[in-house]
Amino acid sequence: MKKIVFMVLAFMMLNIVFNCCEPVYADNDVNRYEVESSVKINDSYLYSDTPHILTGDTVFVVGRYLVEALGGTIEWFEDKKTVRMTLNEKVIEIAIGTIDGTVDGIDVELYKAPFIKEGRTMIPLRFVSENFGCQVSWNQSTYTVDIKSENEDILEAYTYDREYTDEDLNLLSKIVTVESGDASLELAMAVANTILNRVEDDGFPDTIEGVIYQVDEHVQFPPAHKESFETLEPKPISIAAAKKALEGVNNIGDSLYFNYLPFESKTDDLISIIDGEYFYR
Repeated sequence: MKKIVFMVLAFMMLNIVFNCCEPVYADNDVNRYEVESSVKINDSYLYSDTPHILTGDTVFVVGRYLVEALGGTIEWFEDKKTVRMTLNEKVIEIAIGTIDGTVDGIDVELYKAPFIKEGRTMIPLRFVSENFGCQVSWNQSTYTVDIKSENEDILEAYTYDREYTDEDLNLLSKIVTVESGDASLELAMAVANTILNRVEDDGFPDTIEGVIYQVDEHVQFPPAHKESFETLEPKPISIAAAKKALEGVNNIGDSLYFNYLPFESKTDDLISIIDGEYFYR
C-alpha cells in the first residue's frame, strides 16, 4: 500500500514539474503582438516601405529589400506562390504559408512560414540571412536585428537614416515603464504616443529628452527626476510600446495629457480611458 501511495505521489510531483515548465502567457505578454523592429546590415539601417515586424520570436521583412540589399536577386512565381532567392550561387526557395523550403535543392524546414502583408512578401530574416552566410544577432533592448554581411557595398537605395536614436528609445521606454507599469501594451503605447505628441506640439520641448525632463510651472514627469530613473531597466512591454510609437503606430490620436484621475476642467477634451488612465487632448 505504501508503495502505491509513493508511486502516486511521485507521479503527481512529476506532473507538477512538467506543468510548471510549460510557458505561461499573460494577457499583456508582448509575444502576442507584432512589434515593429529595426534591421541593420553592416551598421546601415535597412529601408522598407512595409515595417519589419517581430512576431513571436521571428523577425519578418519584405523579401526584395533584404535580398537585394545583400547583393542577391529574388524571383516570384505566382502559380506556386513561391519565392526563389539567389546570392553567390546559393539558391533558397520558400513558399507562402508553408514551412517547407529548399536550400540548393535540399529540403529544409523553416521555423515559421512566410506570408503576404499589404501586398508584400514577408520572409523570415534569420533563416534567409544565415543561409546566405551572414551573421545575425538580436538586440532586445532596441528591438534591432544586426546583420553582418561579407558584402560591404550595401546600396544606399536600401538604407535610410532613422529619425530617432537608441538613446531616444531607451529614454522613452523608461518613462513608459514608470508611468504605465506592465498593465497592457495598449496603455504603454498611449503613454509613449502622448509624449511623442508633445515633442511635435509647439507648447512643449521639441525632443523626447526635453519633454520627459521638462519643468514648467511644475515637474511634468516626477519619476524622471528620481535618482533611480537613470539606472532603471525598462520592461520589455515598454520597449515594444515605445518602438511601435516611434515607428508611427499611434493608438491615442492627438493626446497631450494623461492622469490616473479625471481632469474636471478638461471633460470636453477626453479622448479615451485605458486601464483607468485618462487621456486628453
